[in-house]
Amino acid sequence: MSAHEISAADSHGHCLAANNLACQRGERWLFEGLNLTVSSGTCLHVIGANGSGKTSLLRMLCGISRIDRGDITWQQKNIAGNDDYFSGLAYLGHKDGLKNEFTAAENLEFYQRLNFENDPAKVDEILAEMGILACADLPTFQLSFGQRRRLALARLLLVPRPLWVLDEPFTGIDQAGRNLIERLCVEHLAAGGILILTNHQSLRSGPLKPFLNELEL
Repeated sequence: MSAHEISAADSHGHCLAANNLACQRGERWLFEGLNLTVSSGTCLHVIGANGSGKTSLLRMLCGISRIDRGDITWQQKNIAGNDDYFSGLAYLGHKDGLKNEFTAAENLEFYQRLNFENDPAKVDEILAEMGILACADLPTFQLSFGQRRRLALARLLLVPRPLWVLDEPFTGIDQAGRNLIERLCVEHLAAGGILILTNHQSLRSGPLKPFLNELEL
């Protein structure tokens, strides 16, 4: 595949960059020669057919998957061993990361404690904002797929982080839920955050358009 170039950097805020990035699976190169720079207030929408490497790219950017070639930097420092980068990263993949035996509130309280916080009132506030406060005391296994997805996304609001990386965040979400998530993403971007996401449908006609850059794999 030919080199990809995406640039949306400015001289302020945060900046994530990848240089000559490549991903190999077996004998096949999913992508190579990929260069991107994404800065504060920018949404990068990664698009491509199934198997093109969208999820692999996101996992590389999050330090989860091996980088076969190239490097990734945050504020011009390599992300490997970069505590500042990982403390500012929020990643939501295909799996929701929820404990089925916990209630909705207990799941958020668990993630709060991982960040050395204990604020039940804030948990209720976030559940209300996500439209699932009525589910606060229900075991997570009783929630619908859409409710679980809202609960997983609610973790983004627990601790402010400059970089959100979301893999198919609108999957299984109804229109009201999509409107909610888009609003939260717009607020994040307007506050100077960075958003990288995959989505099967175009985002050019929605509220993310003013912040949008696209990368096709």
